[in-house]
Formats: sequence, C-alpha cells, structure tokens
Amino acid sequence: MKKIIGATAVLVLASLLTGCQPNSASNNTTYSKSAPVIVYYAGSMTKVMEKNIGPGFQSQFGTVFQGRGAGSSELAQMIRAGLGQPDVFVSASPAVNNRDLMGAQNHNLVQWYLTLARDQLVIAYSPSSRFKTQLQEAQSGSMPWYDVLRQRGFLLGRTDPKLDPKGLSTLYMFELASKYYHVSDLEKQILGPRENPKQVFPEESLLAQLTSGQLDAVIAYKHEAVEWKMPYISLPDAVNLGNPEMKKAYEAVSFVTADGKTVHGAPILFTITIPTNSTHQAAAQAFVRYMISGSGHQELMADGFTPISTLLAGNQADLPSGLKNLIQGTYK
Repeated sequence: MKKIIGATAVLVLASLLTGCQPNSASNNTTYSKSAPVIVYYAGSMTKVMEKNIGPGFQSQFGTVFQGRGAGSSELAQMIRAGLGQPDVFVSASPAVNNRDLMGAQNHNLVQWYLTLARDQLVIAYSPSSRFKTQLQEAQSGSMPWYDVLRQRGFLLGRTDPKLDPKGLSTLYMFELASKYYHVSDLEKQILGPRENPKQVFPEESLLAQLTSGQLDAVIAYKHEAVEWKMPYISLPDAVNLGNPEMKKAYEAVSFVTADGKTVHGAPILFTITIPTNSTHQAAAQAFVRYMISGSGHQELMADGFTPISTLLAGNQADLPSGLKNLIQGTYK
C-alpha cells in the first residue's frame, strides 16, 4: 500500500476540502482545521484508534479526530435513531450496514461500504489465571480448549450478541465447534444463557476485564490479543470465522434475533463507510483513504489485523469520486 505523508497528505486533504484536484491552481487554498472528523468505530478498535490512528491522522492532516467506540450494532442503532451523526462509521461486520443502515427502511443512511480488514476469533487468557497451566496446554494443543473453559469456577467473558457482532460471532463459534469436535451443546455447557450476565461485558471494556485479572479468558478478536500482548489460543479455520473461503460453511450456523429474524454466520470482516448525513464529507473521505491506503492501514496491520482486498458493497455511483480508485473488486 502506498503511504501518503507530510505536505502531500495536507495537500490532498486541502484539495478535498476545497473541491479541487491536487494539481489545480488552488493548491495553496487553506481550510478550517477546527472542523473535526467524527468517527464511530467497533469497540474492539478503541486502543488502536485512540492511541495510534486518531492522533496520527490529526497530526498528519491537522484535522481534529473525535472517536467513539462501542459495539457495532449498538452504534448503528444510535445512528439510525438519530442519536449520533458520525462522518465515518467503521463496523466489525458487513451485516450491520446491510441490516441497520442501508435501504429505504433505514432512510438510506449508508449507500455503500468498503471492506477494510479481516480478523478471526481467539481465546485470549490472563497470565495470572489460576487455570494458566491448563490454558497453556490448550494453547499448545495438548488439551482441548473447551475442556478448560467448562471447568467449574472458570470465568469467561464475551460481548452482547444483540449489540456487538463479536458477541454474535461467539455464538456461531460455539455452534461450529460442537460440529467440528463432535461434542454436543458446547454453547450451553460453556456459555449458559445467551445473555448470561456473568459473562457479557460491553465491547469497549471486555479486554480491560481480562488484563485486570477479573476474568480467566475472553472470546476476542486476534488483533485484540496482539494489541494487548495477551496470550491466546488459536482455533481452526472451521471454528474461528476467519477464513473468507469458508463462507458457505459458516453460513450453516444461524441465530434467531429478538424480532424473529434468522441471521447466519459469516467471515469476520471490518468495513468502513461515510453515512449520507455526514457533515464533514471532505475530511471523512480523507480519513477513509488514510485507513485503506495510508498510515492508518499500516497501523491496523501492525495491530494484528489481516489485510484484504478493498471490495465495494453498494452502488458504485454513490461512492465519492475521490475514493473510486481504491476499489479492487465487488463484495457480495
């Protein structure tokens, strides 16, 4: 990926904000740096967004970064209800855009999105856990991980399947694991009720519960374990929802929502879009480019994400012209 730096980066953003091309006679046009770019992002990205990506964008472009992290579904529901109006929305699942923000029923708040990166589920565990020895054995493959997790007194954390794609993927993961290992009812044995209050924590605070030693392990994205330098147990592709080539196998598991809709498992893909009611469109476009082909992308990869081709979902005619050269294919 090409990296946009220094004066070139400022020039690109200035041209976006003034509606000019970088090689026009208006290259020296100044822009207001007081207008922020408001970014809502999946809560699992809180650390990298607030410590690296946000400050890096602000330093490079001179535009104030204002971020908010929470469960992707929760954020989408806020946007749809008019309780938030971000310039950029980064989701941990394409389904959140499709279900909650796209289409006339959602006031066409999102008309397109781009794939940003992919990830997989892992079991991140605390080095201070009293089950550390067994967890290490599971990590090395000498003991089944599910035998460790279903021990009496084991404290496992996860997120709310109603508010966060990772919480929903966790349910898919356990259903896939039951099939893969030929062990029935792993979900019930280990998770208990799907909204078990002893296990469910807000997306943005789940890892803090682990690093503080209050939990033995959590169901996490790989990038979170890498980011927080926590040991983790890797899972086979048939279980971890991290392999796009296994899309059909993942779709074999499903979940019925509170309103009676059936949703199916899918590969874990993070996406990025600009809602139609964004008030800082030019800065939003600059941020999207920064995340896909600039320093923000490099920060994501260093954080433990896995790269993916930039695929477009939605109508290409609705994509801002300044972003069209990023497209490498179509997402279906």
